[in-house]
Amino acid sequence: MTDKENTPVEAAVATETPAVAAVAEAPAATEVAAVSEAPATTADAPVVNKDEEKAKILKQVEFYFSDSNLPVDKFLSELVNKSKDGYVSIAKIASFKRMRDFKDNALIVEALRESKSLLEVSEDGLKVRRKVPVGPIDDYHNRSIYAKGFGEETPSLQLELEQYFGALGDVKQVRMRRKNGSNEFKGSVFVEYATLDEANKVGSSKLQFNGQDLLVMTKNEYCEMKAKQLGLDPNEIKKSQMSKGFGNEKKRPREEDTVEDLKGKVIRLSGITTGEGAGLREIKDAMKEHFRYGYVFWPKETSVIEVQIKDADKDAAKVVADLQAKNFEFNGIKPEITVVSDEDTQKFFDEKK
Repeated sequence: MTDKENTPVEAAVATETPAVAAVAEAPAATEVAAVSEAPATTADAPVVNKDEEKAKILKQVEFYFSDSNLPVDKFLSELVNKSKDGYVSIAKIASFKRMRDFKDNALIVEALRESKSLLEVSEDGLKVRRKVPVGPIDDYHNRSIYAKGFGEETPSLQLELEQYFGALGDVKQVRMRRKNGSNEFKGSVFVEYATLDEANKVGSSKLQFNGQDLLVMTKNEYCEMKAKQLGLDPNEIKKSQMSKGFGNEKKRPREEDTVEDLKGKVIRLSGITTGEGAGLREIKDAMKEHFRYGYVFWPKETSVIEVQIKDADKDAAKVVADLQAKNFEFNGIKPEITVVSDEDTQKFFDEKK
């Protein structure tokens, strides 16, 4: 939802992550005054625009429950499916990383009640759910465009892109695409619009951003272009992206995961070789016979894979011992299997975020 799969299909589409950065301002330097400071008044406090705050809250939660995110957001989908009526605790939603800046629970509830067509809040104000079932997973794919030519990333670029494409139609989300194996911005984006007509109109337009010409096309045209370059069936590229979410994005980690949760729960397999019929999908199939895996990190063109253990009753040491005892092999090779150190688990966690 970073894909690190080393197959032609996955290599065809680089990952992207919604790069939303909260930039904190440094506190102003202390000034030396000739007279005593006057007590702070309410006028000194920063003014928070309530309507703007509510708009940000609603936009974020509607994204969580959107057609493009909910079907591929494993954690949130599990919460929805566990509930008989589809409701999810607003307190749980408020604990998500991008919601933690919003401290006023009453304001969150008020904002969600203003959702026009997507969300509804329970009478007691404690839960929220979708009003309508999730649409077809390929629908948002057809409503999306590809654009390239944005140069280097800046802290404000995500907001600038949302405003730029928002002026051209009703934007649902903008995904900044990133290189496999890193967080480096590729200079291109996928943009989801509310309607197919909007996507087709923007996708066929000649656009400039900050004076630079953009390469723009519909996402379907992009998939066909990549398929032609790689000699693949366009449907294979589309299926690969749809199975992982909008634009092949990096899978969002479970919100409660911390680096401490992962310590002692990650293994490393070294000496992995690939080839026809021997890619990430095949090694996942081989691993699932022995344990439940979570996030799998396989940097492109390397022979090392790091895997999160999801079994509650198994730690990394136990899984390593089990695989070694069973002479685990893949593609005719017996890889070296070790427990990932706490220091390297921090790196794994940073990549997983």
